Amino acid sequence: MKLMIALLLSACAGSAFAQDCKNAVSTPEINECASVEQKKVEDKLNKVYQQVIKSIGEADTRKALVEAQRAWVQFREADCKAIYKQYKTGTIRTVMYIGCMQQHAEVRIKNLEDFQK
Repeated sequence: MKLMIALLLSACAGSAFAQDCKNAVSTPEINECASVEQKKVEDKLNKVYQQVIKSIGEADTRKALVEAQRAWVQFREADCKAIYKQYKTGTIRTVMYIGCMQQHAEVRIKNLEDFQK
C-alpha cells in the first residue's frame, strides 16, 4: 500500500503539478496527483489503440481487436471496482482505484504495441 502511494507520487513528479505532488500529503492532494498521472496514461493508451486500429488492414482482425478492447475495458473497470470495494472504508480507496486503472492501462499499452509487431 505504501509502495503504491510512493510510486504514484513519484510518477507525478514530472507533471504540471510537480511541486505540489512532491509535497502532497493530504488525501485530496494525493488523489489529484494520481489523477493527473492517470490522465497521461489514458491519453497514451487511446493514442496507441488508435494507431494500432489504423494499421490493421484486414477488417476481420480490426473487428476482433475492437471487440477485445471493449471486453478489456469492462474487465478493467470490474477489477478496479473490486479494489475500490476492498478499501471502501479507507481514505486510500480512490488512489488504489486510480493506481489499478493505471497499471492495467500500462499493461494494455504494451500489449497493443506488441500487437503491431
